[in-house]
Amino acid sequence: MRGGRISFADIAVLALLAALAIATALLQNRHQPMALHDRDIRTAIEAQIEAFKREDDVTAFGFASPDLRAQFVAPNRFMAMVRAHYRPVYKARTLSFTGPARAVSDTPHIRLQDVYLVDDRGTSHKARYMMQKQPDGSWKIAGCQLLASNQMDI
Repeated sequence: MRGGRISFADIAVLALLAALAIATALLQNRHQPMALHDRDIRTAIEAQIEAFKREDDVTAFGFASPDLRAQFVAPNRFMAMVRAHYRPVYKARTLSFTGPARAVSDTPHIRLQDVYLVDDRGTSHKARYMMQKQPDGSWKIAGCQLLASNQMDI
């Protein structure tokens, strides 16, 4: 700009900056809304972990799939197994989901959900939940596998 006049080059730069700002805004909003099944799966996992924190064996057991409930028969037996073998899940202070749940092969009623957990000692863990859709449309936890985590401990 010379002498208070706007040149063509100034307008071109402003137009380029405006285009870049619009493109950035569009890219930031490219994510689709969370699918209903993903929201329901996350809710079930979070609710079970909250039940663990409250030492509410019955509620925690209620989030297990019918096959798991049949295997353990009673909430106290289920919780004894969780306390003994799934301490990072049982003592989770925080959790974050790594992305949407993914279907197992061509079986949409079985999905895997990865979750990063930080336990009461500040150690990071990765858990892979196998979720099973029930005839009533709800999602139940059919299994959980602890995996090596690439997250830093806090």
